[in-house]
Amino acid sequence: MNKFIVYEGLDACGKTTLSSRYAQERNTTVHSAILKQAEQLRKIIDANQSKESALLFFMLNNFLKSDEVAKARESGDVILDRYLFSTLAYQTILLGEEKVKTMFDALDIANNIVLPDVIVFVKADAETINNRIKARGGEIQWYGDAITQNHCVGSAYKTIFNWFDIPIIEIDTSEKLGLTVEETYQKMKEKMDRVVYN
Repeated sequence: MNKFIVYEGLDACGKTTLSSRYAQERNTTVHSAILKQAEQLRKIIDANQSKESALLFFMLNNFLKSDEVAKARESGDVILDRYLFSTLAYQTILLGEEKVKTMFDALDIANNIVLPDVIVFVKADAETINNRIKARGGEIQWYGDAITQNHCVGSAYKTIFNWFDIPIIEIDTSEKLGLTVEETYQKMKEKMDRVVYN
């Protein structure tokens, strides 16, 4: 059966680099977390900076993305750069765990959305993250980069992961480890081979 793999983690931790390389090796593509049709609405959410609107936007997008994943999976592996888990983790910080968990339970999300076979949780220390965010320049997203820089999003992710029964592969891309991108990728691939394709 074709696999559904989700890459999650903090902004600027290396998700896109690792997922793109892995997708190339698996002869597939990395799907964006945001539907193309939703990009204009996302710009409005960005401008208004409403936490509740952001939660509803990303949650609706996740349900629609779930349908897209189910169809794509019929013809091959699906690799997704962020999904439901980042929505829940970041919104837990913005709105509080109690509100997000209440909505999670009310929508019975664990049973009403396509869940991945594995989550690759990419992380890095604060110094590495901040250096990368500065280096890439551009606008700081109030619901993304700014949260990453000012809160412990890694802890929020761990809380969210406990709401599911999905294997988690953790990959640390911190610069202090002294690993090249290729070395980090090979470590990830070995873990993937054991967990997903064993």
